[in-house]
Amino acid sequence: MLNPIDNSVPSLANSPADSSEASQIAFQDGGQEVQEWGIRDLARKFDITPRTIRFYEDKGLLTPRREGNARIFSAREYDRLTQILRAKRMGFSLDDIKEVFDVMDGEVLDRSELLRRKNNFQRVIESLGRRQSDIETMQHNLTALCMRIQAYLDDPSKNVNILQFSSAYEAAFRGAIPDDFADEAC
Repeated sequence: MLNPIDNSVPSLANSPADSSEASQIAFQDGGQEVQEWGIRDLARKFDITPRTIRFYEDKGLLTPRREGNARIFSAREYDRLTQILRAKRMGFSLDDIKEVFDVMDGEVLDRSELLRRKNNFQRVIESLGRRQSDIETMQHNLTALCMRIQAYLDDPSKNVNILQFSSAYEAAFRGAIPDDFADEAC
């Protein structure tokens, strides 16, 4: 999850990469291992196209090092791409992501602009909390439904009536939808 308050980046250990993969460039720099990827290797790791990565670069979200025409992506860029893709999956726009990155990178120093963004980030945090609660409710309800289905599949003679729960589930589902989606749910 993008956290606009905490400017730390996620660990590579929590990312989809396998550090033993041959496509990764790893070398020693002053006794420390440095991890770098070319654009095709990075695209393959995240199951996206190189064009997508170039698009994120054009939007100012990624800044790979250049060696001739080749783009070299560091662990920092890898972590940023992880954050971008996570935020996109959660419905954030690239402009939203750029606003967070600009603050994290120290590019926004104007007090009024920082306050505006901080207030916006706090609203996002509140919204994420509501969404997290909704997700937990949905997980609980679907888990219970799956258990009833499995009970029926295991022993149909028990006459577990799955359909009796459909109205109750629909009502609970509609109750968990935030107000900003209420009109779309109909």
